[in-house]
Amino acid sequence: MARRVHVPPEAVGNLIRQAYEAGGRYQWAREAWRNSEESGASVIHFGIEEQAAESQGVLRRTIMDDGSGMAPDDLLVFLSSFGGGGKPIGVDGNFGQGFKSSVLPWNPYGVVVISYTEAEPDGYMVWIRREGDSYTFREWDVYAEDGETYLGRQDVVPPYEDEEHGCHWGRIKPDWMTHGTIMVLLGASERSDTWMGDPEPARSESVDGLVRYLNGRLMDVPERGNGKRVETTVVDLYRKGETGRRETKDKTVRLPDGGSMVWRPRRVYGMRHYIPGTPLRGEVVVDEHGTVAEWFYVAEPDAPVNGTNDYIEQHPVVVVDYQGEAYHADHSKSRYRQFGITDEIKGRTWMVLRPPVFSDSRPTEWGVLTQASRHILMAKGGAELPWDEWGDAFFDNFPEQLKQALEDARARSSSRSESSMGKNLSRILDRLNSRFKASRVMTTTAGRILGVPAGSAIAAAGTRPQQSGGVRGAGTGKSDSPSKRILLPNRSGTTPGSTALMRGGYPAFVWESFDPREAKFLARYAQNETQDVDGVEHRGVVHLNSTHPVFQQEFNYWSESVWPKATADHVRGLVQRVYGEEAVAHVVHAQSLNGTLVARTENGEAVAIGREDVSELLTPQALSAALLGLVNVEQRILTQGGGLFGSRSNAQ
Repeated sequence: MARRVHVPPEAVGNLIRQAYEAGGRYQWAREAWRNSEESGASVIHFGIEEQAAESQGVLRRTIMDDGSGMAPDDLLVFLSSFGGGGKPIGVDGNFGQGFKSSVLPWNPYGVVVISYTEAEPDGYMVWIRREGDSYTFREWDVYAEDGETYLGRQDVVPPYEDEEHGCHWGRIKPDWMTHGTIMVLLGASERSDTWMGDPEPARSESVDGLVRYLNGRLMDVPERGNGKRVETTVVDLYRKGETGRRETKDKTVRLPDGGSMVWRPRRVYGMRHYIPGTPLRGEVVVDEHGTVAEWFYVAEPDAPVNGTNDYIEQHPVVVVDYQGEAYHADHSKSRYRQFGITDEIKGRTWMVLRPPVFSDSRPTEWGVLTQASRHILMAKGGAELPWDEWGDAFFDNFPEQLKQALEDARARSSSRSESSMGKNLSRILDRLNSRFKASRVMTTTAGRILGVPAGSAIAAAGTRPQQSGGVRGAGTGKSDSPSKRILLPNRSGTTPGSTALMRGGYPAFVWESFDPREAKFLARYAQNETQDVDGVEHRGVVHLNSTHPVFQQEFNYWSESVWPKATADHVRGLVQRVYGEEAVAHVVHAQSLNGTLVARTENGEAVAIGREDVSELLTPQALSAALLGLVNVEQRILTQGGGLFGSRSNAQ
């Protein structure tokens, strides 16, 4: 018989520790909730064990449900199998290690699991704990009913009275449970408080954080056959008589020190509960695999987030929905800007991306999957999620309702400076464009060079090229963009192409005050943003930071030292226009390099500048560096200002 691969027992502790470190905060709560939900529970309760609280003042977190429960043998399988647990294992299913790896490292004294089934209504319990580098089950001396006949040592026993730990394990079961499972987290010792969660300082867990985590991790709490959603609650505690606390009907438990704690249940609903109902919503298909971007815009005066502060973020997010759970929730400006959702409407826009799930049953099809710790998602083959592709496709099919909301927000905004570039920028950039031609590989049926798409279509200035994707529920019409696309040479590519000299359009620029998180930069570039200039819609906007000290010094120098008699606002406008044109020229030149052949290797393979290389040239750091120490800008300001405000000597 062929030898099978196995994990040595002495290695399990290290595997559990590694999986724990790879997971995030509150991962144990997610794993426990998922196990309970999969057991068919209609109630999942993150409680606190009351007996030990009253007798010893020890506050232990419990997790209980009214699911199907586990038979005595199943209890051992559930806790003793790392990479098993009695459930199917697959890339799109359970990995069989989640709860154990996320809870055991911070509960070395142990986890007690008590389970009740219809066949075993009195229940059985096990206690798993760490001994050295291994995890073992506690064993008890067991006697016959006469109390004298010794039956040996067993690791699965009925719940019993435990004076050492201040409780009867069988009395933890609540009245609403006839069958189900209870887990008691014991922490690092018999006197550890675990109700706040993992005590690891780097994780900083709390009950507030636990509630917000569950509301932000679960996209929705599922319904059962009775039409009711699974009732998920988390018990919080506060001292009775605490300043600012109102009288409550919640349960009160008296502690040994004479004080009292109030048990306050807090409900978990899932993220979708916090997205307000709004008529401004829709779906856009953002890749060829069928990934859907579902968007919601909450117009004023409605609040952009429903409910209470039990939601994890308190503001809308961009999030990936993977099998009913939220991954990569992000409210950063950079994430929203990838989709063309600018700062004016970011705080009122939700987006839920639903990519296909990669499955063992469809191994050749693209999809996303989670790594073993269930902390992050990745695409088939271990690649990162295609955020840029999704963002570009959404922008190319930007919903009209969302576009109108953006225009309305801009009309109301007093913080955004409208550009006055007009014909001057058009003339300058048209002249520069003729210089910024690059040797590129373009798609053509007769081409002899094989490659892969570089991600950019060729289009004239002021147009929006249509890419893959579409708006659901509305016709997208025919694309009026050229069919040619830039290729990156690659011998494993399947798209033919040939070299050609190409030129492109140009973005617009605006001046504004950057918020504190971006204030250190002179400029940033938003590729998926539009700006109307003299009736022409430009794709791409360069934002320049009008309050940055470098620009403030420039404004002051030219208005106070060079043309002090001229109107300061007019001088400032000149300086802004010249710097804006310089920034746009930098972007145009950088973008024109996409697909440019720069060398060949010793094997004759073409080396080309790709989209990621261009993106690095257009980061806020790179743009800021490009705008420092520009002698030609100083000369242009002096020359153009002389015609407007007089020579420097005359002005003084």
